[in-house]
Amino acid sequence: MNILNAASNTHARRSASVVESAPTQQQFLRFTIQPDLVALMEIDAHTQSQRQQVTELLNIPLDRVVPMPHLPPMVMGVYNWRGEILWIVDLAKLLGLDTSARNYRSLSPTIVLTSIVDGDLSSGAGENRSVKTIGLVVDAIAEIEWYSLATTHIPAPSHIYPELSPWSRGVWQSVTGENFLVLDGRSIFDRADLHADV
Repeated sequence: MNILNAASNTHARRSASVVESAPTQQQFLRFTIQPDLVALMEIDAHTQSQRQQVTELLNIPLDRVVPMPHLPPMVMGVYNWRGEILWIVDLAKLLGLDTSARNYRSLSPTIVLTSIVDGDLSSGAGENRSVKTIGLVVDAIAEIEWYSLATTHIPAPSHIYPELSPWSRGVWQSVTGENFLVLDGRSIFDRADLHADV
């Protein structure tokens, strides 16, 4: 599933808790890391010189992921994606969560996350651009939705897993009282970059 196309079609639903014309609303992917942990990640987050994009949603056949030696446990291996090497990372393990009871499926939902650094994002020239892409294996992928960061609040440490604080931009609470962890794509990329030079 190509996110850039999906974001503009009818599958991109607007959250009932935000006003459609609100200038602060942004597109997020909602997904499940573990059965009791629902997260959001911004589809296109960028600053003047750095950008993280959710570019595609895949079902990765785990038997086609080639393990690599001497890598952290979170790195499951590499996968041939469109003729390119895609590093496959277990997001739950990257975040430091307990995965001992996790049942991995033969086809695992995977978020393809791309990081663009040091390029001129406005011109698209990209002479000094560094592009890295990873696949994040999650429990389940739900929807592309619209949320307002104005309603995101930073919780007290006791309200979320303490180990998730470094990767979190806060928690978004719906009108029904559901809490969604808002993940910071840049922090996740910085952590996952342990394998980049191997």
